[in-house]
Amino acid sequence: MAGLATARRRLSLRFASLRRFSLDDRGATAVEFAILLTPFLMFVFALIGCALYFFVSNTLERGMDQTSRLIRTGEAVTDKMTVAQFKQTICDSAGGWIKCDKLQVWAQSWTDWSAIGTTNPTDDTGFNSNGIHRCVDANNTASVNNRNPGDLIATYTGGASNVVVVTTCYQWEYASKIPFLHLGNMQDGTMMIQSSTAFRTEPFPGTGS
Repeated sequence: MAGLATARRRLSLRFASLRRFSLDDRGATAVEFAILLTPFLMFVFALIGCALYFFVSNTLERGMDQTSRLIRTGEAVTDKMTVAQFKQTICDSAGGWIKCDKLQVWAQSWTDWSAIGTTNPTDDTGFNSNGIHRCVDANNTASVNNRNPGDLIATYTGGASNVVVVTTCYQWEYASKIPFLHLGNMQDGTMMIQSSTAFRTEPFPGTGS
C-alpha cells in the first residue's frame, strides 16, 4: 500500500507540474507583441510615406500653377523673367518642402492645340506626343536639362495667344529613406514626381495678337 501511495503522489506531482506549465503565460504577451509589431510598423511608415508624397506633390503642383499664371497673363514675358527666375519662383511658391536643386522645369509652346507634340524643340527630345516632358531618360535616371538658366522664359513659351505646356520634374530623395516602403521609381531609389499644366496665353499687348 505504501508503494501505491508513493506512486500516486509522484503522479500527482507530475500532473501539477504540467498544469503549472500550461498556465504559465508570462511570455505570451511578448511573443504576441513581437508578431504584431512588424506589420504595425509597416502600416505606420506606409501611412507617413503616402502622406508625405501627397503633400510634396500637391505643394509642387500648387507652385507650378501659381507661377505658370505669370506666363499665361504675359507678366513673365513683359518682366523679362529668365528660366532660373521662373524655376525659383516655383520653389518659393511651393514652400520649404521642395529642394530647388532637385527641380527641373521645361516649358514649350505651340501655335495651336492641334500642333502639340507634332514637333519637338531642337534642344531636347524628351517630350512625348502630348507635349509633356518625360523627366527620365532610357536608363531610368533624371533627364539633364541643357537649357541655359539665363535664357528668357519667353524663348520657350512664345508670345500672346500661344498654347504652352509647362512640366515640372522633381527628384524626391526622401522616397528612398522610408523604411518598409519602396516608393522610388528611379534607378537610385529616389522618386520622380511630375506635374504638368497646359493653357493658352492671354492676348496681352506687345507680343502679337
